[in-house]
Amino acid sequence: MISTELSTIKMKDAQRADLADCIATFLSAGGVILEADISTSPPQKSAYGRQSTPNFQRPAVKEDSDQRAARIKKLAKTLNRNEICAKEGITLGVLKGIAKRYDIEFLAGPKKARAPNRATPEAEVLMVIRIKDCIAQSINRQQCCKSLGISSTLLYRLIKEYSIDYPTLKPAFR
Repeated sequence: MISTELSTIKMKDAQRADLADCIATFLSAGGVILEADISTSPPQKSAYGRQSTPNFQRPAVKEDSDQRAARIKKLAKTLNRNEICAKEGITLGVLKGIAKRYDIEFLAGPKKARAPNRATPEAEVLMVIRIKDCIAQSINRQQCCKSLGISSTLLYRLIKEYSIDYPTLKPAFR
């Protein structure tokens, strides 16, 4: 490297002259200076650009993850996602992440849920009897829903299906 300071250059002149004299003395005495073979190293990869993230999992943790993924892959053939989450004790987001990482497809679709206002036929018959008791007590429909602990949608459906004559309130004078 070339120094830009003139004083440093002048100071090194004496050392440079001594080195040149030593080399001349060595060569005059029959010495040979060997030059080393300079081989080029392969080019290094650039430190920038797209790089994959390293695997930060310890081997034991990775093995546990692989075993869980294998269990989930086996369950995915028969169960839907919500059932697998309940069985494995994981959230749906974690299950989706595992499925994406391990290419797991869920063959079983979500179960068709029953309508929230549906009940078993025996329970519906008991509700119809209780609704008729509310009619006998002259309770309006909303109070009947509250006393039975059912939704108004369920009450209206039962009235329609079982042809119950439940009187409506007359419009009030306003």
